[in-house]
Amino acid sequence: MKPLPCNYTPEEMQHFAEMQVAILSPVMFDYPRFWSCVVNMVGFSWHHGLRVEEIAITERTVVDWARGDLVREALKRESIYTGKPYTHFLWLDADHLFKADLCCQLARHDVDMVSAVYYKRLKDPTPVIYVRNEKDPEGLSHFPLLEIPQRLCKVDAFGFGACLTRREAFEKVPEPWFTLDYRAGEDISFCSRARKHGVEAYVDGAYTVAHIGESRIITRDDYDKWYQENQDAIIQDRVEIQLGGK
Repeated sequence: MKPLPCNYTPEEMQHFAEMQVAILSPVMFDYPRFWSCVVNMVGFSWHHGLRVEEIAITERTVVDWARGDLVREALKRESIYTGKPYTHFLWLDADHLFKADLCCQLARHDVDMVSAVYYKRLKDPTPVIYVRNEKDPEGLSHFPLLEIPQRLCKVDAFGFGACLTRREAFEKVPEPWFTLDYRAGEDISFCSRARKHGVEAYVDGAYTVAHIGESRIITRDDYDKWYQENQDAIIQDRVEIQLGGK
């Protein structure tokens, strides 16, 4: 997987220089290809002035507790190079494969939270990018965004499998950050609560990572095939929305 061309502007490079990033990974699998991706990404990031300094993982912990534990620890830690707190957290699940420029690409967007695009690895391979159900008064019901613009755009929620967040996102939102119930997973529930505290979620629609499925890797090709095979149902349920963004 070759990285994208690295045509970073002076302003982006200056932004990189002001960042200290910690990787947080609560979903651990024995996938050597994931660790290869991480090593390549860290090297690529440092080469372009973006310091990815530590990785924190959890084992045998329920995912909502794991994510909360990682945030609490990351908020306390400081960069060994600057002595300052980490400015950003890069969330990665170990069942993803990505290019070496992942962190740099997400860091180009100076926003509260930004996710790459990836697709569900079980059942229908829809994007793990969501817009809220306006009819739900509690704000936890969401629909997958099936047609994602090839640019940075504002969304309502996303999975935390490959996203970059500012530390302030967790300083603004009170604990518990991640909760599970029958209406939403822990990452979607966080996005919902974060909106109420002024934290905005974005997706880089032009950047896709792969999701390791049970028997194969789920990619954009799987989503395109599913989309074509389900055109009639999709058209019946389609709702037009307006996306903010840059």
